[in-house]
Amino acid sequence: FASGRGDPECWGGGLTGDFCCDTKKGQTGDIQCWDGDYTFERCCGASVPMQRSPLSTRPGVASYDVAQLLVAPSSVPGLPLLGGGSMPIAGIGMCCRPGANGDAARQAVLDYLLMGGRHIDDATVYKNHAQVGEGIRQAVAAGVPRSDIFLTTKINPPHFGFETATDWVARSLQELGMEYIDLVLLHWAAVPTDGRACKDPKQCRQETWLALQRAKAKGQIRHLGASNFGERQISELLALGGAPVEANQIEYHPWVPELHLQTAEFCHRHGIVVTAYGSMGSAGSAAQMVTQDELQEMGRAHGKTAGQVLLRWAVQRNVSVIPGTSNPNHMSENLRIFDFSLNAQDMAMLDSIPSDQRFLHFDHWPDKAE
Repeated sequence: FASGRGDPECWGGGLTGDFCCDTKKGQTGDIQCWDGDYTFERCCGASVPMQRSPLSTRPGVASYDVAQLLVAPSSVPGLPLLGGGSMPIAGIGMCCRPGANGDAARQAVLDYLLMGGRHIDDATVYKNHAQVGEGIRQAVAAGVPRSDIFLTTKINPPHFGFETATDWVARSLQELGMEYIDLVLLHWAAVPTDGRACKDPKQCRQETWLALQRAKAKGQIRHLGASNFGERQISELLALGGAPVEANQIEYHPWVPELHLQTAEFCHRHGIVVTAYGSMGSAGSAAQMVTQDELQEMGRAHGKTAGQVLLRWAVQRNVSVIPGTSNPNHMSENLRIFDFSLNAQDMAMLDSIPSDQRFLHFDHWPDKAE
């Protein structure tokens, strides 16, 4: 192992090179020794070993029709992030459908990236980190720059807590076969009461945030955010200082309750990017949403589908979209929403859903959890 021949200012308070730099504990020694100023490279006088992928990167082949569906990555605008850089406003969600499981998930990611998409949204609970990571690596091997790809994943509450979240970061990087993750979100705010995570909900979320901040300082994560969080829960994270809350992912479509619209407005006032899930409904309700006469008529007026109208409504409200599909034709449609605009009348109609007709597909309410 590295013998601690680096900066002597690193050692003190019981910390020694023999203890911290032992690579038998991990590729960067004992991760509990490092923070933003004191790193493995500085203190151990050694470079960080290249992370080996847990999966071989076999050559990837796009589905037969992808070559006819190419979309210029530059046609998709980016939303600026508080920590610097930007996130593509349109992406693909890797949740909750047969095509997001097993090898179909790998193929969907590969097809999407080779087509021109650049934003992948994943999560631990989707149980497809390995397949998503392989699809990304295959796309990189085919010429898509890793630096152009924006990968989001989410840590769910059973992994909350400082030590548990620290372990989760290392395990997720290994599962994905990535050297870093672009954006990590706290998936939802409620904390399990079965002893798998810390007990006090607020403290538990804050400990998790501090662990993720540490991983960010080490370069393992580029940006941090939340999902299904409300104003109070986001403010608790902001109160810690350090890394900003850069994104909040919530259910968002014309029928969401007023609380969700207010949450998005709060985020926008604070420079927090909002990402919509459920833009076209859930697996069981999508057909019902996109066959409504008004949406069909709007789509025909623009030479677009009703689904594209719903996605365009969100992006015109400065909200990013991550519709999920494994069909290359639908992937292409979902990226082709930047060559038209809804007029003021269209937007007003979609903004004026009566309160008694508003609903959620997934029943996640910001600020509901303690």
